[in-house]
Amino acid sequence: MSKTHLPYWLPLIVATVLLPLIVATVLLPLVAGADDEVTHYDRISLQAMASAEVENDILEATLSVYREGSNPSLLSEEVNSTIQWAIGEAKKVSGVTVQTLGYQTNPVYQQQRLSAWRVRQSLRLESRDIAKLSQLIGKLQERLAVGRVGYRISAQRRNAVEESLIIEAITLFQQRAELVAKQMGRSRYRVVQMAINTGGVPMQPMMHAEMAAMADTRSSPSFEAGAQTVRVSINGMIELQLD
Repeated sequence: MSKTHLPYWLPLIVATVLLPLIVATVLLPLVAGADDEVTHYDRISLQAMASAEVENDILEATLSVYREGSNPSLLSEEVNSTIQWAIGEAKKVSGVTVQTLGYQTNPVYQQQRLSAWRVRQSLRLESRDIAKLSQLIGKLQERLAVGRVGYRISAQRRNAVEESLIIEAITLFQQRAELVAKQMGRSRYRVVQMAINTGGVPMQPMMHAEMAAMADTRSSPSFEAGAQTVRVSINGMIELQLD
């Protein structure tokens, strides 16, 4: 069976027709990207921040009971009894929230031999009524040790303050954007990007010296709630518009 030979000029015609199409397909995204770059002119980054001093409205305290000895069952009973007593005392005080924390039983080794057991459990107390919680802490110190005491802002108060600060920060951002546009000889701008940051407010701990003195007195400690700074920051980018 004889083979059919294509004319020698046919590949030349195919290459002549297809090559421009391939080149156009490759260059089209590059041209479109170049056009996009041309439209992104006069972009300027701006920052604005608003802050306010906010009174702490929640006092939080952690108290622990700790026992060490050779009989883990007896130690557990003593710890559990003390914790139940503390919970009962806390529930007598209105407006105080009580939560039990981690229960731990750990062996104690000396010269690679088991010598004793340690049992520990903690309570976390919190309240908006600082005076009541102060009196309760003084009572619980009869049988528990104070671990950490600090203040924080409630979520409700923080959210309300942050919403107000967001409005203030956005207004300041707009004022700065208008100022920049005016100084650059433009009457209009558009916001290209904006990020609003509202960092959480951590608990404000007491000084260690105050805590140590409080643990030694076995009396109702005195607390001053104080205030913390709540901040809202805005990072954004504007694009100046041609008139």
